[in-house]
Amino acid sequence: MDKIFIIVRDTLSILSRVFHLSYNAINVIVYYIIIPMIYLIIIDLIIGGYYFTISYLFILLGAAIIIKDYNVFFDWLFEKSAQFLHSFSVIGWNYYVASVIICVFVPLIVLIILLLIAI
Repeated sequence: MDKIFIIVRDTLSILSRVFHLSYNAINVIVYYIIIPMIYLIIIDLIIGGYYFTISYLFILLGAAIIIKDYNVFFDWLFEKSAQFLHSFSVIGWNYYVASVIICVFVPLIVLIILLLIAI
């Protein structure tokens, strides 16, 4: 689990340097924008329309207009996400284990299921 966590963390760190964004910003963009967008595109392909994708784009546009300071927002959302992952300590998962299960395995399982339905 620790090795998977390190690979994901290092990949996000590289992306943050490439795009000149903070680690927190890249983390939020990947997990709250890109991954959900991929899911919604696949769901729209399954149902034969672009309802979810277009709706999500409008939500993102609204958020882009409302958010006054992106760095503050990304740091706040990252911190809330970290708190959520730390909360799994009640079932014996440390932050690294919770991160890998919730942020790697669950999204991969959802993606695989959606792709199997789409085929």
